[in-house]
Amino acid sequence: MGLLSACFGGNGTTAATAIKTAPVLNTLTLSVDSGPTGASGAINHAYVSLRICLPGSQTQCANIDHVLLDTGSAGLRLVRSVLAAQSLALSVETDAQGHAIEECVSFGGGQTWGPVGVADVSMAGETAAKLPIQIMDDTLAGAPPPPTCGANGTLIDGVSGFNANGVLGVGVFAQDCGDMCVNAGAPLPVYYGCTNAGVCSAENVALTAQVTNPVALFATDNNGIVIRLPNLQNANGDASVTGELIFGINTQSDNALPATGLTVLGADTHGDFTATYNGNPLVLPALLDSGTDSFAFDDPTIAVCASGAFVGYYCPAVAPQSVYVISSGVGVNNAGSTVNFAIADPNTFVASAAAFADLAGGGGSTNFTFGMPFFYGRTIYVGIDQRAAGAYTGPFYAY
Repeated sequence: MGLLSACFGGNGTTAATAIKTAPVLNTLTLSVDSGPTGASGAINHAYVSLRICLPGSQTQCANIDHVLLDTGSAGLRLVRSVLAAQSLALSVETDAQGHAIEECVSFGGGQTWGPVGVADVSMAGETAAKLPIQIMDDTLAGAPPPPTCGANGTLIDGVSGFNANGVLGVGVFAQDCGDMCVNAGAPLPVYYGCTNAGVCSAENVALTAQVTNPVALFATDNNGIVIRLPNLQNANGDASVTGELIFGINTQSDNALPATGLTVLGADTHGDFTATYNGNPLVLPALLDSGTDSFAFDDPTIAVCASGAFVGYYCPAVAPQSVYVISSGVGVNNAGSTVNFAIADPNTFVASAAAFADLAGGGGSTNFTFGMPFFYGRTIYVGIDQRAAGAYTGPFYAY
């Protein structure tokens, strides 16, 4: 299962926003396709391209395509071999002892390991200067991962791990771990200080040194994002889909919040709202996660594909099977919403297609994830923690 939501939240700083009169280039093309070279079986993966440079440089740069858009995590992570192919080597952050700062982050499919580097990152007309990013060390050039990294799954540092050249985490938090990794009495197994000999010890890291959501460091349009994707044209899958990633919420005319009809779901300190599935009274944590390729939830009454390319996904005996979920926001943004959706047998999808609307899976999940199928045909807003967007303050999701 391509469940790519990271397990950490963070805290940002408050930033007031207002409608600008002079727009800037804040829109990036968003593409759902079969992925970069080295990808295999990419399904419902939304990609962007970005430019990354050594801090302050205009010439020592690389253009990286097929970076996976992930609203379920925070921070940019790029594959080391992809950077090396364009002769770009970023300097690594060091701690007070001069040890390299490396990071282990858990995703649904495994864990990433690699150093924290610093770069200037540009997307459309926006730039995040001196952005801390994770370099996913598929070349094993740095310190080896400690035993606690990889213990809960396989390492997924390469292109094949994510079916992408990197992951762009643009979720509801500014940093990927936040205060939990700043003052913990016993440092979490997330950030490590690693000696030249490759000995790594977990340690606390200041917010400014943590892997950071690039949007949070933009000079403007820094309170969240808007994702727009069209409905699919074919019930059995489309070969590709093109949409938009728009930076900022209610900061320009192209990202204005609608006056009516908007469902706003406030999120908690973990980045979740709540949901109940198909009439079951059990309340589940939930989120909108573009990094997950399906609706992901547990329903033992639906058959699971036992063979073929879709093992682990749901293969309902009678398809499409109609189900629903009721979601509720947390805190002041506590709107409720009912979403009806269908689950189809993925073996009926066109083999050459990369976008499927009725894909579901995740048996055994303890939460409800609105993955990429939910994004088709909608305008989705993701508001960053403690940042104002019109009448609302993050963290929130809206549609």
